Order: sequence, then C-alpha cells, then structure tokens
Amino acid sequence: MHSSTITPIVSAKERLLASAGRLFHEHGINATGIDLVVRNAGVAKASLYNNFANKEALVVAYLEQELDGWIRNAHVLDNPLSPRRERVAALFEAVARSVELNTFHGCPFTNAVIELPECAAVRTVAQDYRAVVRTHLANLLGADTMSTAVSRLVLLYDAAITAAKVGRDAALVREASTMAQELVDAHKHEETQPPATKGELTKRDAAAR
Repeated sequence: MHSSTITPIVSAKERLLASAGRLFHEHGINATGIDLVVRNAGVAKASLYNNFANKEALVVAYLEQELDGWIRNAHVLDNPLSPRRERVAALFEAVARSVELNTFHGCPFTNAVIELPECAAVRTVAQDYRAVVRTHLANLLGADTMSTAVSRLVLLYDAAITAAKVGRDAALVREASTMAQELVDAHKHEETQPPATKGELTKRDAAAR
C-alpha cells in the first residue's frame, strides 16, 4: 500500500484572512487595499464579499484571529511549573526575539485603533485583547486582576511593545522584562510578610512622626 499525503483544503475565507494578516502587518491597514488582499489570497473578489460585508469586517475578523493567536502563544510560552518571574519573563522574551528576527510590526490592536479610530467594532476587539492580557498577567503574578501590581505589570508590557515598535531594540524590551521580574519578586515578598496588627501600625506611625 502506498502512503499519500493529504493536502488540507484551505477555504477562501482562510486565504483572505492570511493575506490580510500579512499585508496589514507589513504595510498597515489603510495602506492595504481590498484588491491587493484579494490578489495575494489568490481568490475571486466576489469571495471577499461572500465572507465579509466590507473591509472593516475583514479587519475585525483579522483582529479576532490575532487575539486567538495571542492566547495560544501565551499558553505555549507558559510553563506553570516554572517560578512566576520566569513565566512573566517568557512573555517579554517572545517580543524581544521577534524584534531580533525583524518580524515585529507592533501591536496589531493598537495599530488598528490608531488607523480606524471611529470603528467601534475594532475598538471592542482591542479592549478584549487588553482584558485578556491583564487576566493572563494577573494569573502569572498570582494577584487580583485589578490590583496595582497587575496594572504596573500591564504598563511594563505596554512599554516593551512600544519600545519594540519605535526603538527596534530588543535590549529595551529586556530592560522592561527585568523591571517586570523585579515587580514579581517584590509582590512575592509582600505576600510572605505577616499582616501587621493595629497596634503595630500605631507604633510605626508614631516612629514615623
């Protein structure tokens, strides 16, 4: 019996999303026309409108796909058995490596909001992304989602993304990673401290005076 390789059938919708993803990353959304997306996808133009009402709908579908990809990658990068600081560092290191490989084109969600500021659907997906990032970082830190520590960690991740986009410097991303790891260590230290009693607080207040 001869073995044969089965080539998976790629739908027109999948081709269009793959084409849009590449072009939006490389050239931006506003600089990428529908005709170019269709041509690179190798499908008929009618296929686009059979799957997406308009370009904005294509952009939203692309962003939803990016969000799914971010979630998958975050889980792949994470090792629950590793120390919390290493789990956080892995997320930053992925950005740094992308810069070094020249494959980083910025945060697709931020880019989309900047290019399509009036599109409510785009802003909604971007907000979903930020909620996912915050929840994931909170889980890595072992802290409440709305805690100050998590907010600071989110800001450091945002800073790393911005440094990667503007500075094209992996060292800056790793510097943000170091700060994030220090934050994790500080949070862990706070967790191990016994809670102060009311009397102890009074003594500290008196000493401070």
